[in-house]
Amino acid sequence: MLEFGYRTDMSVDVLPRVPTAARVLPSLNRGLVACVVEARPCVQVIFLLRFVAGFVLTRPAGAAIPLGRLLIAGISWELAVVSAYLFDGVMDVVEDRLNGSTRPIAAGALSRGFAAVVSGAAALASLAGAFVLGGAYPIFVGISLVLGYAYCAPPARLKRSSRAAGATVIICGLLTFLAGASVYGPVRINVDLTIFAVVMSLWMGLVGALAKDFSDTAGDAAAGCRTTALVRGDARARRLVARNALAVGIGFPVAAVVFAPGLTWPALAMSAGAVVVAWFTRSNLSLGSRKRRRLPYRAFMATQYAVNCALLLTGLILPS
Repeated sequence: MLEFGYRTDMSVDVLPRVPTAARVLPSLNRGLVACVVEARPCVQVIFLLRFVAGFVLTRPAGAAIPLGRLLIAGISWELAVVSAYLFDGVMDVVEDRLNGSTRPIAAGALSRGFAAVVSGAAALASLAGAFVLGGAYPIFVGISLVLGYAYCAPPARLKRSSRAAGATVIICGLLTFLAGASVYGPVRINVDLTIFAVVMSLWMGLVGALAKDFSDTAGDAAAGCRTTALVRGDARARRLVARNALAVGIGFPVAAVVFAPGLTWPALAMSAGAVVVAWFTRSNLSLGSRKRRRLPYRAFMATQYAVNCALLLTGLILPS
């Protein structure tokens, strides 16, 4: 029997259980939150800072900020980045588990199928926004998406080689700055943007792309990757990262003093961060557990934040 919609006779299956909004929506929300975590929020924020840096460095003096266009451009670009990083998590679940990753897909808290669907939806939304903006945006977003998928998906699997991974990271970094520099319409390029974008992209490709491998050698080896840490050995890879960090840390302030004095504070932040990265990379503190082996990469990431924030502070709060 049924009383007021509830079963009183458990021997008869009267009504099937139908998913309701009360059940589906919380599950969907949890899945979307897990997708955000999988896409690495700290990386998403740094991409947004690069985009804003490109905008700030090329904003015409006295020009009003086109808020609508800026929001569409920023959201479109972030969706492309989310799509790529989410897809990377889908493709790298085996390596991530071997490396002890705690991100949702590797931990079993997010299904690969759901993540793949969200990645595809983010890519489509990103492209839609790019076509609304017009100009160079469809090209920038298209290249970014193609490189993002080629980075982790067969047949390219660019991340299996440190050189290919580094080149991909450099190109995507440059594209992000150019996307920020295109908010007003045509791509706007000046000396400050050129120096800042090139330096920060080299920092990503020559330091970050190598430092991230120190903690992931087990999974990379199982996946057949030929990263610098595996091909040259850990010690030689560490020396290379330290040298690259110091080279960028010295080159940036020199370029700033000679060509772009407005970049002095970001350049000094880079120099300080480069010393920290080099020290962690060569120190025994970054040997042993996976957490300790990630110290050079964490210092690299902190330096990115410091440099970009220094630029925004000098460009927005202390305009020249």
